[in-house]
Amino acid sequence: MIKRILFWLENSRLFTVPMSIFSWMVIFTYSLYHGGNVFNGILALIGICFGQLATNLFDDYVDYKELLKKGTLNKQTESKCRYITNGQATLNQVLLVVCTYCLIASLIGFYLFMQTGFPVIIFAVLGGIFVLTYAKWSSWGLGEFAVGVVFGPILFCGVYWVMTQTLNEEVFLLSIIVVMFTIGLLYTNAMLDFDGDMASDKNTLCIQFGTKEKAVAGFGIIYGIGYAILIYNVVSGYFPQTYILPLVTIPLVMDLIKSITMYNKNKNSVPEKKFWHFPFENWDEIKKQGIGNFRFRMYQARNIQMYFCVLICISIILGANF
Repeated sequence: MIKRILFWLENSRLFTVPMSIFSWMVIFTYSLYHGGNVFNGILALIGICFGQLATNLFDDYVDYKELLKKGTLNKQTESKCRYITNGQATLNQVLLVVCTYCLIASLIGFYLFMQTGFPVIIFAVLGGIFVLTYAKWSSWGLGEFAVGVVFGPILFCGVYWVMTQTLNEEVFLLSIIVVMFTIGLLYTNAMLDFDGDMASDKNTLCIQFGTKEKAVAGFGIIYGIGYAILIYNVVSGYFPQTYILPLVTIPLVMDLIKSITMYNKNKNSVPEKKFWHFPFENWDEIKKQGIGNFRFRMYQARNIQMYFCVLICISIILGANF
């Protein structure tokens, strides 16, 4: 039973869950300094994580069905759908697990609604719609927009509401800044799946650039927006000067762009792991499985988002105390 649970968590891309946890950590920290309810905040995190796992798995479900329908199923999809192609799971089992994830998230949402009122329903319904229709948004080239809405304003405003029963403009601004780094993780995944998405006629933001080489510019746009909004609000005096601290992550973004450029030239390339790439969990096993080239870049993008969120949390704490 435990092995089966771990199997589904792995194929639901559990390693991406920190992007939810660390985004939540920012608004949780901010809410604490505004008298937020700790228990409600933690429950919200659990619901968010199950919603993300549902999104990841349902994306595989829709992609696999489309590839089967078009007859374009091939090795280009192995990085995402290997557990289906090798017979370890059926499409019906995938859908059942997605429904289980959604049920857990819904039960948590119902409890928070009973505790904090009607706005929870609005946030939950909007989040659920984007979760279940993410694959469609992605096929329209708006996958990044969908993620931005869910992991930005919906997540931040939802958590802040269940913890304080209030909303403010600063919460919205923080959500836009932080979510650009979440979108960076999604964009990295899309870059690595560029060929597979082309084969399935998936219209991601990367695909709209035309070529992988041109799509690298998207990293500068996405991360640049996050940094620009942060700098503007610090310079204008709206945010405390301590919020400048996360800018130390800029070299890590440059390192990611270099790594992606290397991947575009040679898919089998695996950069040398440096101390600033930490954490790289199960790295030796991942290399044995032959997916180190894919996972290395995903870890890089995920860790940038994690570092940025931690530094924002430190900035919030310092700004509140000085």
